[in-house]
Amino acid sequence: MYKLLTKNGQLFAFLVGIIGTAIILGSIMGNSNKYMLEADDAAKRATDIANTGILDAAATITMILLFVAIAATLIFAVMHLATNFKSSLTWIVALAALIGLFFIFKNTSSTEASGTIVETMRKFNVSDSLGNGISGAIKITGLMLVVAIVSMLVMEVLNFFK
Repeated sequence: MYKLLTKNGQLFAFLVGIIGTAIILGSIMGNSNKYMLEADDAAKRATDIANTGILDAAATITMILLFVAIAATLIFAVMHLATNFKSSLTWIVALAALIGLFFIFKNTSSTEASGTIVETMRKFNVSDSLGNGISGAIKITGLMLVVAIVSMLVMEVLNFFK
């Protein structure tokens, strides 16, 4: 299965995309009439057009493909972990370090007491602990960005001197 996907995986993904697009376009063309989409005020009536249900197939297929992609990613990750545990150990340690750093950032985040952030948090019913989690996630994302940029620069310098 691995050899098949490494050899033809992009072709399979491309074909699934074509089939999904064909189903979506077929649904839109089959459930709409010429005057509904080509009228001068079609852009103004976008809500009415969407309420007809012609975009339901697009949303359904997108959600199915998203679920399949997430499931396949998790299944193949677990399979790779089970078959090549020694080579996966580095990634397991890195993931554990990221999770640890996230909790450190989350627990060291301070809760805002005033300003527009507090008003926005109240408007969207964001609790203090959830706000700290969001802050921790933003900080860990920034850290990963910095690490990626630094590693990219270091690798370019190393490749320059090879």
